[in-house]
Amino acid sequence: MNEKQIEKYKYIIQNIIDSNVKFYGFENKVEWEFFDNSDRAIVGKVGSNLKLFININSVLYAYEINEPLQIEYFILHEIRHIYQKRLILLYKTDITLCPSPELAQKYDYEFNHYIKPENLEEYYFQQIEFEAFTFSYAVMLYKYGQIEYIKLPEYLESAGIQKYIDSWLNIFKEQYL
Repeated sequence: MNEKQIEKYKYIIQNIIDSNVKFYGFENKVEWEFFDNSDRAIVGKVGSNLKLFININSVLYAYEINEPLQIEYFILHEIRHIYQKRLILLYKTDITLCPSPELAQKYDYEFNHYIKPENLEEYYFQQIEFEAFTFSYAVMLYKYGQIEYIKLPEYLESAGIQKYIDSWLNIFKEQYL
């Protein structure tokens, strides 16, 4: 990884993360770092320690093609996975403190039996992925309105996802975010 590029974009990424805290559903600081993968489609991932990893090549490409908000969209997606994993930890640590034990169990099962995107229908309809896509898209829509290059996966669009996006938008409005 080029240290000059890392230095340039680390402040941008940190600003994206910090500017969206009100949407996360948790207050803890998001720890993150860059990783280097030539597959730019792998924008980010969450480690077992709940650390966010962001592909520097995806960031560089998004800025190169003048679609920088793609990075924010995928950061939000991955941070929703952090939220889900935090709920699982809360459930496993003290079920009485978990606001939704059934959902935590579902998340836990899906992370442990993860279906990769080779099977699109099953992949997109995992609660963890469906929720991460709808959440990240709704935040972007709420903050910026319609962005020409931010699109939901076609499979989800055809599955009637709009009511779930509208539900997120209503939550954001009710909480004055």
